[in-house]
Amino acid sequence: MNMSSQSAPLSGTVPDEKAVGNGEDTASDIPTDPPVNNGKYIKGFTPFWHDRLIEISLVLSMAAYYAIGNEHLGTGFLFQLNPLNEFISLPFLVVFAVLCWYRLSFAVALLPLSLPYYVYQKTVFSHYSFSLVEIALWVCLLVALLQLLLQRQSWPYWLSWQELRERMGPFAIPILVFLLAATLSIFVAYDKIVALRSYREEIVEPILYILLALYCFRLRQDVTRLLLALLGTGLMVALLGMIQYFFFRNLLPVESDGIRRVHAMYGSANSIGLLFDYILPIGFALVVAKSLYKPNTWAFWKYRLLAIVVCLAMLYVLFLTQSHGAWIAIAAAAIFIAAVSIRQRKVLLIAIPLFLIVVGIAFFFYHTRITSFIFDNHVDVRNVSTTTKRLYLWKSALNMIRNSPWFGYGMDNWLCHYSFNKICFTPQLHHYLIASDPITHVQTGLKFEPNLSHPHNVFLHVWVSIGIFGVLAFAATLLLFAWLFIRTLRHLRAGETEKNLSLQWMTIGVGAAMLAAMVQGQVDSSFLEQDLAFCFWIVIVALLVLRAISGTTWRGRIKGSA
Repeated sequence: MNMSSQSAPLSGTVPDEKAVGNGEDTASDIPTDPPVNNGKYIKGFTPFWHDRLIEISLVLSMAAYYAIGNEHLGTGFLFQLNPLNEFISLPFLVVFAVLCWYRLSFAVALLPLSLPYYVYQKTVFSHYSFSLVEIALWVCLLVALLQLLLQRQSWPYWLSWQELRERMGPFAIPILVFLLAATLSIFVAYDKIVALRSYREEIVEPILYILLALYCFRLRQDVTRLLLALLGTGLMVALLGMIQYFFFRNLLPVESDGIRRVHAMYGSANSIGLLFDYILPIGFALVVAKSLYKPNTWAFWKYRLLAIVVCLAMLYVLFLTQSHGAWIAIAAAAIFIAAVSIRQRKVLLIAIPLFLIVVGIAFFFYHTRITSFIFDNHVDVRNVSTTTKRLYLWKSALNMIRNSPWFGYGMDNWLCHYSFNKICFTPQLHHYLIASDPITHVQTGLKFEPNLSHPHNVFLHVWVSIGIFGVLAFAATLLLFAWLFIRTLRHLRAGETEKNLSLQWMTIGVGAAMLAAMVQGQVDSSFLEQDLAFCFWIVIVALLVLRAISGTTWRGRIKGSA
């Protein structure tokens, strides 16, 4: 795929690359003319392997730059921060930038591979440190700006203001309100330095990413590459989790409930579950994707088998995390995918009551175990469950909101007002931690965990951080996402063709991913962390691009729909 193909209008496919998940080896997709060496490909490589070489080179060059001179990754010579290692690592950054210039859309789509490593920041200059995703993003942005300045309207990814506005549709307003609310919250924050850093990492940079993606993604293969990069991220985390469990199990800390839980590169096992909420449903959707091929053919299974392997690895590590919230969220996403995949209304009308009956029977016979699982899970040595702690944690957050509902307390300033702790030491402030029930005087267990960094509910977290305008904009974005998901899927199915089968599984996958994230978000933070903030906006931009590629209109009745 050469640069001219990237600047083509939005379309579903290009001849030199097949989309994942359906049978597109059709006559219309096969070039009839012999290949011509136009100078855009490396001699001896087919377009397919040429693009794979570019992708691998992008990943390896940035990984090398990030690892060399990064003291957080090890103690060997190459990890030491010194002028020599800075000099050694710089050429890899240059290689990455050159490859970005050559295939900017590839680099933007592969960015999810850098998300889990945000804790291990690399010192770039003097004492300024940045995460891997930030470094990759800013290189892509600088390359895009330089190309735009040099090429102007001949830039392959050029969009007029009107075209960009059309691609964002009604999402532009809540996103702008959300950004403004987050900006205002900086001024009310107690620790403005921390608030400003979180504002950059969790608000500004993810929104810059979706703008860059809206410019660069024009083809179905761009979205496919983006979602496969997410699956690759999940596989990497799963492999690290399995290595940690099988080879370093004794080094895992025993938590307050007496369980050793894998956490891979994260500080918490729940962080794996929260990341997998955005990834596993995409794998599920690929596994059950509708295909033109019969189940007894290799073409039917070649991508599904890979997706099954990735999903099984992630499910195993998800089990090892003992993150019950993630289990429920992934189960909800799986049920959602199954329901959406049933195309006949009569079958769906029969399946839903049967499912509810089965659930009711299961609850009748196993209600004790189910209620114990929900309300008595992860009980600590003081016989206090995480569910009980969350109830009082939410009450603490509501008390904070009651005293500052309009602008919140600032990004990542929760601990400054929540408890007496060493992370944000504020003995002069009133703290909202509820140590004992005000009526029964029973200990809540929260005083033994003063460093809980958020209220464990996504809406409360947003409200406490950036105020009522931020949470309203966040809710509006979710409602628009649900509306656009339904509209896009109806459009794809109303005019179903060989070309749009892959668009269907991707649409279902991103819809289920958002559902899973918001389900676990009711008992945890599924948004305001750097990796999760990027995942949230990645899912949204994927749906926006899928809408544009599929030709789904923002208004009017969908032709052919019932």
